[in-house]
Amino acid sequence: MIGPQLQRLFSQMMLLTSARVAGSICVFVTTLMITRLCGPQMLAQYSLYLAIASLLSVLLPCGFQAIGSMMAAEYQEQSRKAVLAHFIAYGRKLILFLGIGLGGALLLLMPLIPQGDYNLSQILPFAIPTAIGMAFIYFHGSILIGLQHQFAGQLPEILLRPVLVLLVVAILALTVPEAQSWQLILVITSAISIAALVQWRALQARKPHTAPQADSSKQERVKERKGWWKMAPSWSLITLMWDYFIELHILLASLFFLPFEIALLHICFRIRQLAGFGMKALYSLLMPKIFSANAAHKNDETKQLIRLATRVTLVYALAAWISIALLGPYILGLFGDDFRNGQTILLIIMATLPIRALFGPAPAILGMKRNHRWVVLILAASLLLSIALIAGGVQYGLTIVAIGYLAATAFTAIAMWASAKHKSGINCAVWA
Repeated sequence: MIGPQLQRLFSQMMLLTSARVAGSICVFVTTLMITRLCGPQMLAQYSLYLAIASLLSVLLPCGFQAIGSMMAAEYQEQSRKAVLAHFIAYGRKLILFLGIGLGGALLLLMPLIPQGDYNLSQILPFAIPTAIGMAFIYFHGSILIGLQHQFAGQLPEILLRPVLVLLVVAILALTVPEAQSWQLILVITSAISIAALVQWRALQARKPHTAPQADSSKQERVKERKGWWKMAPSWSLITLMWDYFIELHILLASLFFLPFEIALLHICFRIRQLAGFGMKALYSLLMPKIFSANAAHKNDETKQLIRLATRVTLVYALAAWISIALLGPYILGLFGDDFRNGQTILLIIMATLPIRALFGPAPAILGMKRNHRWVVLILAASLLLSIALIAGGVQYGLTIVAIGYLAATAFTAIAMWASAKHKSGINCAVWA
């Protein structure tokens, strides 16, 4: 059974990884282009804009994008099409209404926004529509992945969006030699909006064609919504502190360090994110199968799939760290000679990949077994640990940000593995 399954896994992984590599190259070239043509100051502005938009994109769906894959896989397995349609419609309304409300609040508070090294009065008006577009991409993508349409779910995010962003930045650089930060952010916002529309169409073509009220009573829908709200807010915080831990650190670092240092940190974190795409591709292929096996109470198959996911991702993570150890100085040097000094910071940040892989997909297992509150508590503790290390070690320079990030990641991985083993009886570490 594992032989053919492993072959299909690697075949799909190669296609997704190829798309991610192409998208990663676009992201890398975009960052390089902004740095070389516009300077580190502009890259710092872009980094802050992207961090704010990314964090808001997690908050707008209230965690529904985080549980989307799990709920879609379970509803499909149980043939509950109307409930799935209701889930999709409900998540869309949340994103749209909260996004409009946030935009209105910003208009009222605009005169109170302070000025400093970073022009927040230009960044925030574009960050909100960008966040809405990103929120739709993540929510729709999670549904498609749960329905096991992984390519339709991921390609708009991992390939189309980077290609469009690179294209509009290149056009701006060619047509406006001395572009302002608001012009750069405007064209990127437009590119992300187009990717969101494509993702919307992808889900429309593949979702169950039934009305939310077709075969479900009002009482059933109310009951399901209560269940979603028991999980979703916790998973919103989980996603914020897990998937966007990098953005939180960039915002935190911007309080203590100069724009050039933020630009260096952005580059190092960007390389870390690009290297982590392979792990995401693997998990996106296997986690829906794990959720389905768990929903069908196939415990042996669930554990077998988890073991496979953990071991394959560890091999990938180690290969990624070794590659950066060898090539890091040359990659950083592309952005300018001053950036070569960031190799130590880059290696520390990259070390989080094998640490995460070593202890397996514990957050997903805790969520799958409805123990998501433990995940929130652990992530909150890890964030406080990182904040304490950074705030107490600012005198040691930018390296303390990388150390805080690594320490928090290690604490999170170990604590979640232990909790998942205790709560679910599943040992998801690589040695299990």
